[in-house]
Amino acid sequence: MSYLKLLQDRIQHLSQDLSSALDVDVTVVDENYVRIGGTGGFIGEINKNCPENSIFAKVLKDGNEEINIDIRKKEKCKNCANHLKCQEIGNMAYPIKLDGNVIGVIGFVAFSPKQINNMIAKSCEYKKMLSQTAKIIENEVLNIKIKNKLIIEMAEINEIINSINKGIVIINSEEVITHINTKAIKILGINFSEETIIGKNIHKIIKNLKITDTHNKELIENWVIGENYVKVIYEINEIVADNQKISTLISFDGLKEIINIAMNYTKSDNIDFSNIVGKSKKLVKVIEKAKIASLSDSTILLEGDSGTGKELFARAIHCCSKRKDEAFVAVNCASIPENLLESELFGYESGAFTGASIKGKIGKFELANKGTLFLDEIGDLPLHLQPKLLRAIQEREIIKVGGSSPIKVDVRIICATHKNLEQLVEEKGFRKDLFYRLNVIPLNIPSLKERENDVILCSEYILNKLSLKMGVEKKSLSKQVENFFLNYEWPGNVRELENVLEYAVTFSAGCEIKIEDLPDYLLNKNKKNFCPLEINIDECSLESKIKQFEKDIIKQYLDKYGRTTEGKKITAEKLGISLATLYRKLEEFTS
Repeated sequence: MSYLKLLQDRIQHLSQDLSSALDVDVTVVDENYVRIGGTGGFIGEINKNCPENSIFAKVLKDGNEEINIDIRKKEKCKNCANHLKCQEIGNMAYPIKLDGNVIGVIGFVAFSPKQINNMIAKSCEYKKMLSQTAKIIENEVLNIKIKNKLIIEMAEINEIINSINKGIVIINSEEVITHINTKAIKILGINFSEETIIGKNIHKIIKNLKITDTHNKELIENWVIGENYVKVIYEINEIVADNQKISTLISFDGLKEIINIAMNYTKSDNIDFSNIVGKSKKLVKVIEKAKIASLSDSTILLEGDSGTGKELFARAIHCCSKRKDEAFVAVNCASIPENLLESELFGYESGAFTGASIKGKIGKFELANKGTLFLDEIGDLPLHLQPKLLRAIQEREIIKVGGSSPIKVDVRIICATHKNLEQLVEEKGFRKDLFYRLNVIPLNIPSLKERENDVILCSEYILNKLSLKMGVEKKSLSKQVENFFLNYEWPGNVRELENVLEYAVTFSAGCEIKIEDLPDYLLNKNKKNFCPLEINIDECSLESKIKQFEKDIIKQYLDKYGRTTEGKKITAEKLGISLATLYRKLEEFTS
């Protein structure tokens, strides 16, 4: 146990006072080489280790003072691991002792010519001040050891609570903080080097906290810390001995940390509409609608085939909304067992069912409070849960499983489905009233085959990501593969494209992906739709070969897009020729 650690606040104040009075920088290191206090450039090094072969290390080992104020000689520093990077041009170090044992070092350090000149001119006074300050610290440590063993016990408790991966604050009967762990300091965003916490009333740290036993229930609240808000999930428990309350334990976690660990949560500020790749008319049109929709709080229904990027749209909408700084919580209604889905969405009270946690559970609605709840595969939501979801949307409140009290929630709902909800309504598989509540702003995400040449743009984007992910040189598509991709139907959409490209990058030998590098299933599946043309070299003239090649190409496109006027327009556009030229060639082929 480091005695100096117990005096960290006092040592820091003492260091700052000395630094101001003497115009030098001051630092204190304990017997474990941990920097307990410091001024100037040392502030950022507090609680970090100093080099074990430094001058301070020598003082800790030998127990003798070390003076190094001759800037022309740095012999004493040459063995220090930080020697080449060190900005110090002079220092004085004095041991701090307890019962004859060295428990730390206090040092004066010069970084500027002015400081070193002062140190040289007043070396005797500075040495005396070092000795006296070391004595002050030694006496305070002695007082701690002799008169107040409780402080040591408190430090041991701190060691224990620091190992707990939760914010912990313990307050006494007067609501004064007696213990706080490092996780709590991190979550609350307190600058430990500037603010004394132990011994301060809890309400000066957390302004709106109500000290009431939550009886093993977890609550969600926005705590006011200074001028900031910190969203936490917390519980408060009284510590009782001999039927008397002796202290109160507050345990908590930052809500965003919980979501990040427990759910499908990302920093949505990294995902906006620029992450949606493509320039096709249909895609651009739906992106523009989504940008407008993001500015409101209306419920959005994203429709489209599997793999079209509905969740990407949901995250982009959240990122551009007024809720962007709050949680984005994603729930896949098809992937959670039906008997668990209700408690996942709405949470449950303690003892709500066999196997339920004694503390109960926070549901996704509460976790998404003030933010966005994304309900993917909403068409798979069981009928018996649909009225409860409808109530949550209409009344903006939920009731936990096993609970009776409504809980107010402020959540923006975005849903997604690849199913036809209107057809499900007709088939009595989805409630009509819920459908109308969800279908406020419907957005249809186009499939990849509807997005013209976007498959090539998407491929380039994915290949760039794969090269970084797999640590390989970026690869490109051959013209033959580009042509293949443009003619493939892509039933799995962008998700299928990602899988195909990852396979191709893995098995391609060079920097260019060729037809033979694609998965077998893709080639076999696409043979009927489009396959490379083979020309019999025994046929007569080059002109006839070219004419036959053109005829076969045009036939394949007409087979794909149809022989209607619209189909011929698409064929002409794909081939890069005018409609009149297409009609002329068709006449030549039949003549």
